[in-house]
Amino acid sequence: MLNKLMALLSGELRAEGLETGPFERRHIAVAVLLLEAMYIDHRASEHEQAAIARLLREHFSLPDEAARELVRVADERYAEALDDWEFAEAVRAGFNAAERREVLTMLWEVAYADGDLARLEDRLVARLAQQLDLEPEAVDAARATAVARAGLIDDGPDA
Repeated sequence: MLNKLMALLSGELRAEGLETGPFERRHIAVAVLLLEAMYIDHRASEHEQAAIARLLREHFSLPDEAARELVRVADERYAEALDDWEFAEAVRAGFNAAERREVLTMLWEVAYADGDLARLEDRLVARLAQQLDLEPEAVDAARATAVARAGLIDDGPDA
């Protein structure tokens, strides 16, 4: 890890070239950010883990085994990382605005998966929204979509 960091800082290695294997760097970056949303409150619930696996399967059209492998690779990258900036930057550079908004929706879904939005989760997703270069309207729409998908909206007795 230290050798990679030193090579990166000295210019011998570019951040975009660090990934090898079956997954695109941007996909690993999304998975790492989803894991961070789960780990940030120090309570990785089964609901959050299941949400991450489901979101990666659905969003990237992956079979179960590939989604599990993506989570495993992302978990390794998360453990090695000093900061989430490199992953947020890979998402910002690798996806268009609509795709970044969907990634933010996925982050909110993980944060809401256990039914309890911790302050740390809220702050993390808000900070990542800025790093992903999303407009406030897109951030609000992403959050509303995640809340609706999580079933946290009560439409009243006539629903």
